[in-house]
Amino acid sequence: MKKSILSALKTGFIFLLLCLAVACSSDNNTPVPEPTPEELIIGKWYVEKITKSDGSVHEHANDCEKGSYLKFDTDNKIYSIFFYLVGGDCKSSTGGGDYYVVDGGKKVVVTALDGVTSTMDILMLNKSTLVLKIQDTMYLKRDM
Repeated sequence: MKKSILSALKTGFIFLLLCLAVACSSDNNTPVPEPTPEELIIGKWYVEKITKSDGSVHEHANDCEKGSYLKFDTDNKIYSIFFYLVGGDCKSSTGGGDYYVVDGGKKVVVTALDGVTSTMDILMLNKSTLVLKIQDTMYLKRDM
């Protein structure tokens, strides 16, 4: 009787060790793929500054302008809102349309609601920073 209990305990212990060995033998080091430009661009991006084609830099001078952003949705829709001061009042202009990331993530093509198409160079795109260039260079930070 003692031998059968001891044998059962030994078998159970070996089974437990095998389960632990299998569960812990590999950390599943499968690399996580890097997000594509199409995935990275999705979200709300606040305008930090704009470098004009003449080299001058426009940084937000007031709290009104700091709310300006571009928003890229998963359904390839883009929305924009830009705030500016007029006589002490905070005014806004809005826009929207469709967008497509093209040329291997180097450009974004936007077709506005009025049918006008613009192509912007993507100078930088990562999880926190987006830099776009048409004539001026726009630096944006992701809404975290």
